[in-house]
Amino acid sequence: MPDIDDVNRRRLPRHPGFVYRGVSYDTGCNFATGQGPISRAVWSTDRMKDEVRAIKEGMHSNSITIFGTDFDRMRETVAEAAELGLHIWLQPRLVDRPQTETLDHLAEGARLAESFRRQGADIHYSIGCVHTVQTPGIVPGDQYHVRMGNLYAGQGDHHFFSPTGSHDPIEARKRLNIFLKRAADVARQNFGGGLIYSAGPFEDVNWSIVDYVGLTYYYSVHENLAGYAKELSAYHRWGKPVVISEYGSPAYVGAADRGLMAFDVADRTRQPAVIFDGYVRNEQAQADFHRRMLAMFEDLGIHSVGIAEFIHPTHPHSEDARYDLDIASWALTKTIRTDFNDWASAYRWEPKEAFFAIGEYYAKAADRALQTTP
Repeated sequence: MPDIDDVNRRRLPRHPGFVYRGVSYDTGCNFATGQGPISRAVWSTDRMKDEVRAIKEGMHSNSITIFGTDFDRMRETVAEAAELGLHIWLQPRLVDRPQTETLDHLAEGARLAESFRRQGADIHYSIGCVHTVQTPGIVPGDQYHVRMGNLYAGQGDHHFFSPTGSHDPIEARKRLNIFLKRAADVARQNFGGGLIYSAGPFEDVNWSIVDYVGLTYYYSVHENLAGYAKELSAYHRWGKPVVISEYGSPAYVGAADRGLMAFDVADRTRQPAVIFDGYVRNEQAQADFHRRMLAMFEDLGIHSVGIAEFIHPTHPHSEDARYDLDIASWALTKTIRTDFNDWASAYRWEPKEAFFAIGEYYAKAADRALQTTP
């Protein structure tokens, strides 16, 4: 990719090594995965502690994004992360529920975050992630995959999304910002620290309501660094730290060129799901993607990053390429089930090449950050 021109470089803030170098961690969300009522059917405190420690020690992260629906799980995960000295972005998620329920859920999450903040934890609170998709009432559709389909209607073929019509972008912007203002108000009433929201590129957000500009960055694919620089530099006009709060890519050839649609490689109408022909597992491709993106984000003055995601147990690895659902996930580790066909089966995880690549980058980034600290 070509370099940024000197004028643009001088305008960008500098955050060598990033302030927060993180990985996202799902404690279980109420997504309709077809593999139980929550995205992490198998859960134990010991397993969580092992995984959080791997994020810090194995990947040299100083930050973790903890998201999920169940507050007991989030509470014990925050406690473990705080005990290890990790910075925390806490992001409760309640998918496909009415806005009033979502606001109540966010209020409870803010109280949880505040309880840890008062104990000295380094914690920020997120009022959500791409509410246009996750929360009804902003664009048409009762379920998230329908709303996403309506946003992507007419933008190529996809297998998972289920568009039912179109949407009005102007009305969607109004509805989104009304909801986000209510969410920020609820959060500030219950939490005394910094707030972030993680937006998709199709969301035109009034960023005055939060303290950090957060971007869910699966969606954008540009031909060169200049394209990314143009898109990301626009967010700096708000005068707030810009955070890539979530981004990633699966481990197969060509995934990096497909953006969000990189996950859509499986026929999920079948049980077990089957990977479509033409997708070849390649962990090195995922590792190289992360090296490129992290270097670019650092060069563009991004404040912090949160890489998606540590583990995705609903997408287990199989040595049979037809059933290797792991290549449809963003995960940095592969889940290996004792019984591949049982979503409640015990499992173990193994690091993928990206796990090591990110760990190496983060270790060197930490050194760069130390060298520039006053």
